[in-house]
Amino acid sequence: MNTESVTTTLPTLELVDHCWNRIGVMGDSSCPELPKHVHCRNCPVFAEASQSLFARESPPEYQAEWTRRLAQVNPEPPRDSVPLVIFRLGDEWFAWNARSVVEVTELKVIRRIPSRTNRLLLGLVNIRGELQMCLALRELLSIPQDGVPATSEVQAMRRFMVTSKGSSRWVFPVDEVSGVRRMPLAALGNVPTTVSHAASQFTQGVFAIDGHSVGYLAEDFVFAALEGKLR
Repeated sequence: MNTESVTTTLPTLELVDHCWNRIGVMGDSSCPELPKHVHCRNCPVFAEASQSLFARESPPEYQAEWTRRLAQVNPEPPRDSVPLVIFRLGDEWFAWNARSVVEVTELKVIRRIPSRTNRLLLGLVNIRGELQMCLALRELLSIPQDGVPATSEVQAMRRFMVTSKGSSRWVFPVDEVSGVRRMPLAALGNVPTTVSHAASQFTQGVFAIDGHSVGYLAEDFVFAALEGKLR
């Protein structure tokens, strides 16, 4: 889609405080609610402002201009690029192919499985009404704990990453999810020797993203290893 700015002028929202531009993710990130909501789009203040935006009456030329723009053909993404979910375990950053990630959700209660729960198989979690196996990806990759105290801010950053393989779903607790990025495979570098042996077995290469060395995990190898260990 053509990303040039829309020339139609819309009425200004006089009563909306655009706090996300000042103290939110597009400002200095000093908002005290930001650790809890992770992103301004999850905040009720942002949601209320959005509703006000949609409630405005648009000028007659606005609909015609957007109809023309939406009719344009979207450019194809580079063929050698992959969409990645970037996440952190301890001090290490990893990437997972976004096509096999069903969703990222807040932490939920993990129910232990009698005689089955261990350091790898943590238990079962309820994801949208269905019980899914919750597994410690950190244990498989031999990633040590980061030693950061579990404060409310640290806990607020932690997430469940729900992944899929065929009809099976796997839930992994992660310490932080940075977002989704599309990266060209040409930028994939070799796995450095500093990466632990366990992690290197499942890492097909490394991307440099936002100053971090991010290991691109081969999800098929991860799934196969988990299936083997759970038999």
